[in-house]
Amino acid sequence: MSIGKNFAAAETKNISSVRLGIFALFVGLFIVFGAASNTFAQAGNDYEEVWHPAARFAVKEGGKKEKATITLVKVEKADFQTGEEGGLTFQLCLAVDVKKGRKKALKQYAKTTVFRNDKTMKYELKNWALSKNPPKNCQ
Repeated sequence: MSIGKNFAAAETKNISSVRLGIFALFVGLFIVFGAASNTFAQAGNDYEEVWHPAARFAVKEGGKKEKATITLVKVEKADFQTGEEGGLTFQLCLAVDVKKGRKKALKQYAKTTVFRNDKTMKYELKNWALSKNPPKNCQ
């Protein structure tokens, strides 16, 4: 009887070690593929359009100006040019959701000008105008 118990105990230890090995394999794969996905997600920002940070800045500053919560929906049109001031000037037409207080958010359009200083990489809102319809020269 003791030989049978010894085989049963050895078999239980083998099954436990196999389960532990499989668990360790899955944990290792999770770590490897999890790190790989983070690497690719970070690399995706390398291909962001140059006007997206300017658009996000304009929405943030426009929200302060309007005393409302403004959410960027879409960049309808974006043009930019280098200036003599040592930076880029962005002319942006944005589709935004505007929510004031407890009212329902309304879709509106913002026509804005943003300047980015190339030395300091800081943005400055030069112009901000909201309208219910898309501005004529924004399409």
